[in-house]
Amino acid sequence: MRLGLALPHYPFSFPTPQTSIARQALEYANLAEEAGFHQVWVSDHFWVDVAAAGRPEQQQEPVECWTLLAAIAATTTRIRIGSLATPVGFRNPNLLVRIVTAVEELAAGRLDVAMGAGWNKSEHQANGLDFPPARQRLASLADTVQLLRQQVPAVPVWVAGKRPKLLEIAATADGWNTAWDSTMADYRHRDATLRQACQHQGRDPAAVRRSLGLTTLIGHDNDDLERRWRSLQRWAPGNALADVSLRSWAQSRLVGTPVEVAQQLRRWNEAGVEQVICSFGVPFAVYDNQQIELAVDTMAILSRTHGP
Repeated sequence: MRLGLALPHYPFSFPTPQTSIARQALEYANLAEEAGFHQVWVSDHFWVDVAAAGRPEQQQEPVECWTLLAAIAATTTRIRIGSLATPVGFRNPNLLVRIVTAVEELAAGRLDVAMGAGWNKSEHQANGLDFPPARQRLASLADTVQLLRQQVPAVPVWVAGKRPKLLEIAATADGWNTAWDSTMADYRHRDATLRQACQHQGRDPAAVRRSLGLTTLIGHDNDDLERRWRSLQRWAPGNALADVSLRSWAQSRLVGTPVEVAQQLRRWNEAGVEQVICSFGVPFAVYDNQQIELAVDTMAILSRTHGP
């Protein structure tokens, strides 16, 4: 089992407001490398809406995905990097191949690409991009996945998503990712769908790697966990967690003491997941830097259990 980090790179992503999001994101990438994380992942959006349901939009723009990945590749030496996920309609496929090739050269074998079909119609259209029907987007995704695998074979290509049609495409890729919340029952159901898709195509299901993104909260003990939950509720963008209980939130996320989280990670590993991508609080955020330290404690427990 390996731990990845959903890299903070939005204005809301950090414990406190930052004047330079790009520089701060780079600092966290280097911190993740020093802490022993296996990989950092960067989302690919023009903006996200962080407003609570039913409230006016609060758009926040991240550092551009592939620019940031290039910078991380050039300023780190060990940690793997990846996009999670690049919508197929954001870039011409041939241009994407050129971008991936350049970043892979900088990364020297440390790059992964996760692709998606795209889901935010308004984000596409507001930036002058087509947003065709799902069938057409899925066909484009399938074609682009194969183009990348053929043209940049050194770079693992993942498909990110939960729907059955996406899982059919994942069966042709190097790996499959789903995020940011999942119960074990939900995961096993989707994994069974993926296995069926692989068998239908005559492919060994074990040939498709699995990763899982989970929003994460770690505390020293139960009292500390409750205290950190209240702190997270106050911090959360758009007041999104104000009416949510820790018990309900934890059911589909990675939550507990380092020992408890290590136990959860072992169960995910037994289910076939090779990497859990942690996001501390909300996707692509570190709401409290002590979460990194507690994740290091968790990795140490895993290492003592499984060896180097």
